[in-house]
Amino acid sequence: MSRAMEHVRYLVDTIGYRPPTSEGERWASKYIQGVLAKLGLEHQVEPFTSHRTFSYPYMILFAASVLGSLLAGGGHGFLGFVLAGLAAVGFYLENTCRGVVSRFLPHEPSQNVVARIPARGEPRRRVVVCAHYDTSRTGLSFHPRFVKGFRRSSVFTILSILGMPFFILLGGLFWSGLFGLLRVLATLWLVVGFFLLLHREVYGKNVYGANDNASGTGVLLAVAEDLARNPLESTEVWIAATGCEEAGMVGMINFLDRHEVELREALIVNLDNLGAGKLKYVTGEGMIRAWPSDPELLMLSAEVCRENPDLVLGPHEYRTLPTDAYAALVKGFRAMSVMAFDDEGVIPNWHWETDLIENLEEKNLVDAQRFVGLLLKKIDSEK
Repeated sequence: MSRAMEHVRYLVDTIGYRPPTSEGERWASKYIQGVLAKLGLEHQVEPFTSHRTFSYPYMILFAASVLGSLLAGGGHGFLGFVLAGLAAVGFYLENTCRGVVSRFLPHEPSQNVVARIPARGEPRRRVVVCAHYDTSRTGLSFHPRFVKGFRRSSVFTILSILGMPFFILLGGLFWSGLFGLLRVLATLWLVVGFFLLLHREVYGKNVYGANDNASGTGVLLAVAEDLARNPLESTEVWIAATGCEEAGMVGMINFLDRHEVELREALIVNLDNLGAGKLKYVTGEGMIRAWPSDPELLMLSAEVCRENPDLVLGPHEYRTLPTDAYAALVKGFRAMSVMAFDDEGVIPNWHWETDLIENLEEKNLVDAQRFVGLLLKKIDSEK
């Protein structure tokens, strides 16, 4: 059994569910600390606080937009326009890691675990390899029957909430029939979205997260073991295990804010959902717009694949829920994700009860570990 799979098995079989801010998440952080300590790596726990789920901020924003629509339909067009406009701005800010709603929700303790592996010689560069270790819960949107349409439904949601203030404004000025119809359709769609999120919070079940993201954490720790034995010549590597990614990349945002000066020129390689499907290096991420991954990381990834044809990876643009790399990209850092997808571009067993160890492909973990190792050596060799 590979070392990455051993770590996955401990996280899933011994610790189990690891929701944001939970006791399981805390025990997972202790396991990660123990692995790093055995390797003799300098590491620290970086505490922060977080809301526990991404559902609540969006439920509030959807409800505000719907209320704005109802006010407009009831003859209070200006008030409805203002409320829908605030909801649209809030939605955009939440989606670009500048939460205005989530910061006012109840917060509980969580933590990142960060280790630094010095270069053998004079350090010229810095690379962060990261993965989140928390887990999500099920929801009807992630049901195997519906998950293939997740991107399409997300586009409708984006158009509905961002378009609502325009539908209200333009409907009050001219073409009231057309824009009135669009307002009603957008309102109905957001009502459905609200109740889907509510259903997730009331009836959703915690998942074991073998793929999402014990797989990424297992590969991260295996890479740390390789580097502890054989550090890079002139590149300092940080190992960052982040909490509360499933609440809205809260751990990653805290990590970047805490180390902004040190990491502004660093390269960030994010490992997420590696255990099933076809491995890919991600060229861009984002629901509203695609934020391009770092060009140097993309170029070097392509070179690694070209020089190692037995390592079957390819490029892929990821346009559904954001990752820790997305949080870095929108903040202006240099980042790229490594992930795996099925033939239809969907993450296998995503946020569902079938995200179990028996549905992982160990070869994926081995190949991902090898790819990251080769990519780091390629970065280290760049002048």
